[in-house]
Amino acid sequence: MIIFGYREATLQTKVFEDDTCDHCGQKGNIACTVYSRHAHVMWIPLFPIGKRKVAWCQHCGKIFQLNETPPDLQNQIREFSRTQKAPFWQWIGLLLFAGLIVSTLFRGYRETSNTKKYLESPDYRDVYCLKYDKGYSLMYVVDFNEDSIYFLDNNYVASKISDAKDLHWMDYYELDTIYIYSRDQVKDLYYKDKVIKSIWRGLPFKNKEMLFEDDDEDEDEDFDDEDEDEDDQDEDEDEYDGEEPDNT
Repeated sequence: MIIFGYREATLQTKVFEDDTCDHCGQKGNIACTVYSRHAHVMWIPLFPIGKRKVAWCQHCGKIFQLNETPPDLQNQIREFSRTQKAPFWQWIGLLLFAGLIVSTLFRGYRETSNTKKYLESPDYRDVYCLKYDKGYSLMYVVDFNEDSIYFLDNNYVASKISDAKDLHWMDYYELDTIYIYSRDQVKDLYYKDKVIKSIWRGLPFKNKEMLFEDDDEDEDEDFDDEDEDEDDQDEDEDEYDGEEPDNT
């Protein structure tokens, strides 16, 4: 549930000492307070939406409409209200929203710039994000030369490009088939067909730790095999520690 609306902040109060209250007849007790209104979402200020003026008598408490006061006092109240500015914090939501837009545009520009650069100079382990009819999938660069780029194709599809990075598991790629595209074909997939949406360099595998654990287990097994071979060799040497047989 999103809560939105408007709230007010008190800016300033001024007492007009030369004016007299028409209700109680006391002089020098007419005061005016100016409030600044701001829109908010979930109580986060977005931006100011205007000011409100309240004039009253400090002696009797009578609240006056602006048109109920003498013309001279009306002008003083308007001038006082005009000089009051909304506080900076009432703009914070708009500033955050503008910052988010700028940051998104900058990230998009940087990613597009990197993608174009990686198209011209591919590297091992580059990950290509492609848009298909059913969603987004990946291709993984395993080799390249001056003319062609060699890819592994991912077997899974994500509904959003932001979720496509979660498909970067080694087990998700078709490891027994390598797809070969010329560099011109790859560029056409980006510039002409708009299939390639982004290229990520240095993206780690989601199961990287698992792969390292497997490698460690293999190394431990190798060491165990070496120890067993050494033990067998020691046992064979122990068998010949006695006297040599007499062949005569």
